[in-house]
Amino acid sequence: MALFFVGYLLAVTSTIAFIVAILTPKWIYPNNLPVDATNPASPSELNYRGIFYVDQGFANSTCRDWILTPKDSVESCRPTYAVACASLAIVASSLSIILLWLAGAYLYIRRRRLAPHFVTFLAALTLLIFFISAIVWVVMITMNRDANLRILRQSIGFSTWIAVGASGGYLLTFILFVLYRFDLGHRSSSHDLYSA
Repeated sequence: MALFFVGYLLAVTSTIAFIVAILTPKWIYPNNLPVDATNPASPSELNYRGIFYVDQGFANSTCRDWILTPKDSVESCRPTYAVACASLAIVASSLSIILLWLAGAYLYIRRRRLAPHFVTFLAALTLLIFFISAIVWVVMITMNRDANLRILRQSIGFSTWIAVGASGGYLLTFILFVLYRFDLGHRSSSHDLYSA
C-alpha cells in the first residue's frame, strides 16, 4: 500500500506542477527572425509565448492576448500548433484531476476482487496523462527551432521546465502504480494458495 500512497503523492504534486506550468506565460522565447549569418537567432525577454497567452512585445496591443480567443489582434501570431497545445493542456489537466479523484476514491473503497483491475485502470490513465503532457512541451519546444533547425537553451522558459518535471512525475507515478499492481497480483495468488 505504501507504493500506492507514494504514487498518489507524486500524482498530486505533478498535477499541481502541470497546472501551474500551463497557467504561467513564459514557455518559449521565440527567436528573432529573420535568422541569417549577419542576424543570429537571439531570444528576447519581451517576446514570449505561453500555452494560453502570447506577447510579441510590440508597443501597440498587436499580438498580446489570449491564444484561444478568436480576435484579430492575435490572429497573425497564433499558429495552429499553439491552439492544439492549449487544447491538449486542458485535456491533460482535466484527466489529471479525474485521476486524483479516482485514486482518492480507491483509498476508501478497496474491494479485494476489484482492486487489481482498478489499479490497472489508474496506471493506464496515468500513462495517457504522461503522453499528453509530454506532447505539449515537446511540440512547444520543437516548433521554436531556428533556421538551422537548432533549439537554443535560452529560448526555453521556466514554465517549460516545470512541465518537463511534471511529466517525469507522471511517469514515476505510472511506474509506482504498476509495481503496486504486481504486488496486488502476487498477494492475491499467494492468498489463494494458502486459503485452500
